[in-house]
Amino acid sequence: MTMKKRLAVVLFLGIASTLVFTASPASAHGEKSQEAFLRMRSIAFTDVNFTGGRLQNGETHIKQGEFVTLKGVAKLMDTWPDTLAAGLPRIGYINIATQGPCVEMVARSINGVSTPGRIEIAKGRFYSFEMKLMGRRPGRWHIHPSFAVKGAGTVLGPGQWVNVERASGGFSSPVTLYNGKTINLENYGLTTVWGFQVVGFILGMIWIFYWTAGKRNPDGSPKSWMGGKRTVTNPAVTLSIPLNDDGVAVGLNSKRDHRAVNMMVVATTIFLLIGWIYQASAYPVKIPQQVVQFEPPKTALDTAEPLAKVDPQFADYEPDSRALTVEVSVTNVSSNPIEFAEFTTSTLTFVPPGSTLTAPGGYQQPVQVSPSGPIQPGATQKLTMKIDGNSFVTEHLVPTSESQLTLAGLMVFKDSTGKKTSAEIEEPLRPHFK
Repeated sequence: MTMKKRLAVVLFLGIASTLVFTASPASAHGEKSQEAFLRMRSIAFTDVNFTGGRLQNGETHIKQGEFVTLKGVAKLMDTWPDTLAAGLPRIGYINIATQGPCVEMVARSINGVSTPGRIEIAKGRFYSFEMKLMGRRPGRWHIHPSFAVKGAGTVLGPGQWVNVERASGGFSSPVTLYNGKTINLENYGLTTVWGFQVVGFILGMIWIFYWTAGKRNPDGSPKSWMGGKRTVTNPAVTLSIPLNDDGVAVGLNSKRDHRAVNMMVVATTIFLLIGWIYQASAYPVKIPQQVVQFEPPKTALDTAEPLAKVDPQFADYEPDSRALTVEVSVTNVSSNPIEFAEFTTSTLTFVPPGSTLTAPGGYQQPVQVSPSGPIQPGATQKLTMKIDGNSFVTEHLVPTSESQLTLAGLMVFKDSTGKKTSAEIEEPLRPHFK
């Protein structure tokens, strides 16, 4: 088989595979590939919950057009790494991470204010988010809250499986425009979009086949209007000519090729001009794309007086038993007795026995705390947290092979009145290898 035939077969198979075969949906979002210290020291998610729909076997079930609400709190940690966004995160975007447009974002608010776009952020601040999602594509989807920071990337919070079931009437997303007209966003203008896509695809394929398909005469001229070019099939010839030389002298191109290129330029320009004239006449009234960026107001969590002052003493990890032991000195700085309520790091939430706190799916894990019981006002108590490290291993949060061997997270305390505040801890992790 000649080089040209091989190239044509590969091109044909590539196009056919994209049109015929479909990939299976992803079941994870790569959060475990991020370094552990990054996930533990950047964003802490607490009180994440999904409400709405029907809960079956720990999974949410809704039909197309039905709603589920995702709520939670994200704290931008004071332990934010200096290597991310130059250590000064300024612009953030709270969203969801899932397998494509399987749900539709109907409304989003942060700290009680409607938030259509990005926000201005600062270290140490709390961001209480609420996102109303509508079921769109039938299937079983894993949905996470996500917090993207400009110059740093995106960190995911704990997620939950949401099953979207097919509705009898299918899916529609009615929206009332500024002029009072109601449209269905699901298929509005779809015919026009497909039309322009198809014409653009045809122009692109003509360009590709002109430079790859067909045969050439000995003098380099094509035997047909669609003649294969040595530019593609013989790269050695292309590399041997000087820079900015089109290769006419060696038969690489010809005047006919120049004319064909000019014709393609004219055809593409006419196509774009037609599109511009069409949109100008079909949609004479336009509103420029709006940019809404603001600093969310502070919440009660930002202004609350702390209940406790913490001082981490050590964090030990036994690789064989996967046992994690953390000792923290806690001082009650409030006027009421306080108790330890939870420890949160990355996507995991660890709660002591008898706690009523919950986290989505399998992200809630137990923690043994000693001594148990309340800490009296003004008293200092050393708390020892014993955690089954299997959850840390599963979530790739044991940084024994990373450049920063650090454990970080939020310790949440509550007093006798039900008030809750959190305190950050950060401590080098000491693995004990035998």
